[in-house]
Amino acid sequence: MNIYGQAIQLEKDGAAYYEEQAAKHPNTAISGVFTVLAEAERKHEAAIIKYQEDKGFEEPEATQPLEKTFFATAADVDNEIFLVPRALDAYLTALEMERKSIEMYQELLDKSEDETEKALLAWLVEEEKLHYDQIDKLAEMIRHGDDYVTHAMFANPREY
Repeated sequence: MNIYGQAIQLEKDGAAYYEEQAAKHPNTAISGVFTVLAEAERKHEAAIIKYQEDKGFEEPEATQPLEKTFFATAADVDNEIFLVPRALDAYLTALEMERKSIEMYQELLDKSEDETEKALLAWLVEEEKLHYDQIDKLAEMIRHGDDYVTHAMFANPREY
C-alpha cells in the first residue's frame, strides 16, 4: 500500500471510530463531538482521493468547531455527567489517533517537493492539530473536574 493508501485508511479508521463513539452515545453532546470529527475525517479522505486522482487540492469548507457541539446548555451537563469516564477513555483514544495523523502528515510534508501536495499536507496537519487541541481541551475539562473533586481542599483551581 502506498503512502496515500495508508493516509486514506488512517482517515477511514478515524471516521469509523468516531462514528462508533457517536452511536454509543446517541442523543448527547458527546455524540455531536464525535459526529463532527467523523465528518472532518471524511473530508480529509475525500481531499486525499481528489489529490490522487487529479493532483489538485482546494481547501474544503471549515469543519464546525467542536465547542459548538459540546454541552450547549446546563441540562446537557446534568444529563451527561454519567458518561464522563467513558468519554475520557474515548477522548484519550482519539488523541492518540490524531497524534499519529499529525506525525505522518508532517513527515510527508517535510519530504514533499510538489507545491500542491504541500498545500494538501499542510492543511491536513493543521486540521489534525486543531482536532487534537479541541479533543485535548475536552479531556482536560474532564480530568480537571476529577482532580478538583478529589483534591478540592488542596486545590487552587484554574479559571476557565
